[in-house]
Amino acid sequence: MLLSGERSEGAHSARELAAEALRQGWRVSLFLAGDGTAHTDSMAPLREAGARVVHCSADAAVRGWDRPGTPGRGSFVDLGNLATDADRVLVL
Repeated sequence: MLLSGERSEGAHSARELAAEALRQGWRVSLFLAGDGTAHTDSMAPLREAGARVVHCSADAAVRGWDRPGTPGRGSFVDLGNLATDADRVLVL
């Protein structure tokens, strides 16, 4: 789960950890919430590499950057499903 906004290392850390996990054959899911929804576009390569990347569309809308039709639009219901399926959960 990524909550970090644009001026933090959280997005870089999440992207690198997820990319390495994918390279090692792990199943990766990433949920973007709060200010973390600013990173929807920069996380697209993870989705293309096989990760499930979902962002809270309500959080993005409140911040003025929600775009209907963007892949991975979701809600905290999706976070609950991702957490239920996860072996490990990391919050950045």
